[in-house]
Amino acid sequence: MRGELRTYLMVLAMLSVFAVLAAGTIAANGRARLVSSQESGPYQIDVSIIPAEAIVGRTHVSILVLTLADQEPLTVADVEISATGPVGGVGFGPIPAPNDYFPSFFETDLPFDVPGDWQVQVMVSSEMGEASVELPMRVHEAAGRINWILMAALVVILLAAGIFVWGKIPGRPGGRRSR
Repeated sequence: MRGELRTYLMVLAMLSVFAVLAAGTIAANGRARLVSSQESGPYQIDVSIIPAEAIVGRTHVSILVLTLADQEPLTVADVEISATGPVGGVGFGPIPAPNDYFPSFFETDLPFDVPGDWQVQVMVSSEMGEASVELPMRVHEAAGRINWILMAALVVILLAAGIFVWGKIPGRPGGRRSR
């Protein structure tokens, strides 16, 4: 009984460590890097990306639209993004950027297909009017990047599973006794 309690406490401790590691990925907007802040029409349009450098594949973009009059976040608007890329790249858009998760942030993923210099256009439309901003974005190859948080989570899960199974093997110290 005492060995099982120890095993369950170890599993609980490992899961707690995993929860702490995962908490860093939950607040994604807090880790986004601001790449542009421009005024256009009645708006200030702030564009942030995750990861810190735009990469081939998926680059997450988060757009905060503030009213110039009172610097309040706009929560009711249509935000779309389009881009043209270097030679050999396939431009895209307009792609809608909804604010489904956080009312103040309009978000989507940008499907860059080749590295190089891209021209990104963000268009905002609301009852206050229409506006757009353009920003250059250098896109890098995604190869060689290691997601250390994911690796740490896998190690914790494997350790927890190993400790749990070890305690269940008959004849092992702290394991079940054979009858």
